[in-house]
This record gives sequence, C-alpha cells and structure tokens, in this order.
Amino acid sequence: MRLGFKFASKSNTFFTHSSLPPTFPPSLPYFPPLSKNFTFSGRKKLSLWVQRVGYKTETQLSDKMESGNPTEQLIRNLYPPIEPYSTGFLKVSDVHTIYWEQSGNPDGHPVVFLHGGPGGGTSPSNRRFFDPEFYRIILFDQRGAGKSTPHACLENNTTWDLIDDIEKLREHLKIPEWQVFGGSWGSTLALAYSESHPDKVTGLVLRGIFLLRKKEIDWFYEGGAAAICPDAWEPFRDLIPEKERESFITAYHRRLNSEDLEIQYAAARAWTKWEMMTAHLLPNDENIKRGDDDYFSLAFARIENHYFVNKGFFPSDSFLLDNVDKIRHINTTIVQGRYDVCCPMMSAWDLHKAFPEADFKVVPNAGHSANEPGIAAELVAANEKLKSLAKKNKP
Repeated sequence: MRLGFKFASKSNTFFTHSSLPPTFPPSLPYFPPLSKNFTFSGRKKLSLWVQRVGYKTETQLSDKMESGNPTEQLIRNLYPPIEPYSTGFLKVSDVHTIYWEQSGNPDGHPVVFLHGGPGGGTSPSNRRFFDPEFYRIILFDQRGAGKSTPHACLENNTTWDLIDDIEKLREHLKIPEWQVFGGSWGSTLALAYSESHPDKVTGLVLRGIFLLRKKEIDWFYEGGAAAICPDAWEPFRDLIPEKERESFITAYHRRLNSEDLEIQYAAARAWTKWEMMTAHLLPNDENIKRGDDDYFSLAFARIENHYFVNKGFFPSDSFLLDNVDKIRHINTTIVQGRYDVCCPMMSAWDLHKAFPEADFKVVPNAGHSANEPGIAAELVAANEKLKSLAKKNKP
C-alpha cells in the first residue's frame, strides 16, 4: 500500500508522510484544517462529512487495474463502511413485509443488491461494493429473511413472488430502472428478474453462478461436494438416519418443517454449518459461527430447502439458460471463484457459453464467498466499469 494519499479537494494535492507535521500519526490519514467559513448544522452533517472524507482518502489508496480502455483504471478495493440515509418496510402481500434501505448518493445511479440463500438476508458490508458518491445503493431482505417479516415464513414465498417484490420496491422508490447485483442465489434471482423485466435493468453483476439445476443441487446436497470436504459433510449427513439418505433434501425438508421447533433448529444448524464451512477457499471461523445462530439458521435453511425442493419454481431445469436471449443486450459481468464448492464453476461456464457477450472473470485462488479478496476485487471493478459506462451514456 502506498504511503501517500490524495485529499478530496479541488486541488487534488498529494500528501506523503514526509510532508506531514511531525506529530502526525503515520497510520492515520491527514485532513487539512477546515476553513473559517466551514460550519456544521448538527451532528448528522458532521458524520456525513467524515464519511465523505474517509471515503475519498481510502479509495485514493486503492490498488487499481487496467480496464479495456488503456487510459482508464478501475478501483478494486472495497469502499469504506457507510450507514443508510433511509430505511423502511414495504408490505408486499397479505402475509409478507420486506425491509429495505438506501445508502450512498440519494441522486445517484440506482443499484439493487440481491442477497444469497435464499434466506440469507443482507448485511452492512454489502454496501461496500459500490462507490457511495456515484451509486444510490438499495438493499432489501427477501421474504422471510433478515429483518423482513414473518421470519422464516414459507407461505407465498416463491421466485415469482420475489420478482414481484423487486418491482414493487422499484416503483415504491420511484426508480425508472436500475443496475442489478447478485451472488449465489442472488445470481439466480438476478437472472430471473432481468429475464422477466429486461427493460428495467441498466447493467448486471453476477457472482458465484447458481442456475438451480438438479445437477447443482445434487452436487452440493446429495454427496458430490463431500468428496472435497468430507469432514464438513459428515455432520450434515449424520443427522439423517441411513434409511432416509436416498434424498437429503427431502429428509431435511421433513425436519425443517417439523411441528417440534427443536427438531427444526437442529436441522437448521446442521444445514447452515455445512454451507458456511464450504463457502470460503480457506475456512472462515466467523462465517462458520453463523451456523450456531438459531434465528439466522432457521430462515437460511428453511427457505433454501423450500426453494430447492420446489426446483426454484422454474418451469424447466434449464429455464434461466433458455431465456438468456432476453438479456443479451445488457452489459454484464460474471465473477466466479475457480474452487467454488457451493456453486461449482460448471454453472458459470455454462452461462458463459450461453452468454458470451458478458465479461467472464474467473478468480484463480478463490472459493464461493463474495468476501474473499480476489472475488471482492473483481466485483468492485465490475461496478466501476458499469459506473464508467453510465457516466459516458449520461445525457
């Protein structure tokens, strides 16, 4: 990392530690004094100013990569943490209410983040893939997940319901069209939504491709991935008696929908830990601990299993690939970890062959998680590329 940084001012003055006052801590950014005319009208403005200055200084330290344009460079580092400027709940059916939030630039280019699972919910770190000065960042928790209510509810919870919810949220926020970003199950939903509403999508960023085909479900939940991770697989397997192991998806479905809540929790923990133990190329203890959280695990496991038992509610196994022609015109980037155990690269490769117009980025030293350094870098760069295109196309 370079020792200098560029302060967010019109002069773009470049400071190095050697030019700073002797008492300046070398580990902290240097902020030039405020002008005499600079005033704050409350703590909120001060907080926003600090966020903007912090954002500028940190992103100027970012490593950059060359894009297709030899004169253009793309930032690859995650942006600093930010807080939402608005949040709310939208009632989308007689049963379901979804949580939503907005952060970044209220007048910026809209982008909607589609979380994984299904049932995983959003987290504050999801905001960091986007430039908060350019993007109006919309996150929401899908039906039954995160802060949405009722928790872990499977009633009226299908892919098509979620697509309708995305449209209801877009209309509620008065957004004509937006960029769509999704990973894992989020890539499934992003493809399904974009193929249903291609005129509402300005760009697509997809990660850890999951097309919800039988061979993908069988790979991860019926023993294929056990060849790579037998130590993580055996606790998942051993919860199910041998006589029921013909279909783990079905066996877990019975337990996750048991009338006994403790049976539900036990199945949910086993299901979630299996996925969390295999989500990173190198084990991530913090991620694995999410399997001990009964509240999170119940929504994550129940909703995932519900969608998988019902084959994603798609009319055919190859539905998403069969409808790629509808989105071929949309600027798209596909990011895939070479050693993704959860959503193996065969799916990304099949999508790449069906959709060669999309940029295809294979990260050679990564697994599934969006938080792995190589994958995060490609995701930020993909958003930066779409940002550049949006600026060029702006009237």
